[in-house]
Amino acid sequence: MPTVPWLLCALALLTACSPQTPEQPSRAASVPAVGAKGWTVEADGRASRAIADPGGAAQLIVPARCRTAPCALVIVSHGRGGQALDGVTHPPFDTVVDAIDSQGYVLLLSNDGGKETWGSPRALASVRRIYQAAQAHFQGNGRVYTLGISMGGLPATLTAYRRTLGIPIRAVALVAGRVNLQDARRTSVKRAQSIGLAYGTAPLTGHDPVNDFASFPGRLTPLLTVVSPQDTAVASTPNGERLAALARRAGADTQVVTVQGPHLSSGYMNANVGRQIALFFKAHP
Repeated sequence: MPTVPWLLCALALLTACSPQTPEQPSRAASVPAVGAKGWTVEADGRASRAIADPGGAAQLIVPARCRTAPCALVIVSHGRGGQALDGVTHPPFDTVVDAIDSQGYVLLLSNDGGKETWGSPRALASVRRIYQAAQAHFQGNGRVYTLGISMGGLPATLTAYRRTLGIPIRAVALVAGRVNLQDARRTSVKRAQSIGLAYGTAPLTGHDPVNDFASFPGRLTPLLTVVSPQDTAVASTPNGERLAALARRAGADTQVVTVQGPHLSSGYMNANVGRQIALFFKAHP
């Protein structure tokens, strides 16, 4: 049957006018070629690049499958004294995040505004800026998760609970996460000084996931927390376990994974923990 010319024109017009999904970057920007400026592409197809920020560059890691299809994003916050590059240069940290991105997640390793920012306004502003800057460099499917390691538990949780990105975070995962700012100050003079430097004249109110829990609009965000009874650096009872109890009581889907060993030992930092985090994220699309 011959094609009617006016039908072809109508189809062309419909195609031209079809709405584009606003949260999806262009395919050209999402699929870096080997040797593309700013990108490093590994043998397994994983591509990475720096995302510049005044608070320190972040690292964007795009697994091979996410170079050709939309994927969810996981924003990862580092521990005290750390930096964004820990996720690719520190073997235990790398093992955890590799187990997550291999499940089809783009990773954005945040510098959190510095090495000791404690979930301060500076830290949250840095996370917001790198999230916005990263959008042009990968194909997102609209789902965003956060993961906090040790002190990184503060920006990871606060980004979700305060909704600082302007979108709901689908789930939060904490590995030995520090989420009780009041306890951090009370139990160490040096920590209290470090927190004071991070906040300056800014108030701490509204930046304590445990003690300000009831005030947060995003407090029902699903939460997974990895804890160890042998962790004396970030004690589980006032931190991960306490936040999980508050979240569960409020009605949030909550999972506590108990491991063995001291702070950020191999009991915490292993591929099995990474896989459990990825499974929890998949359960909360």
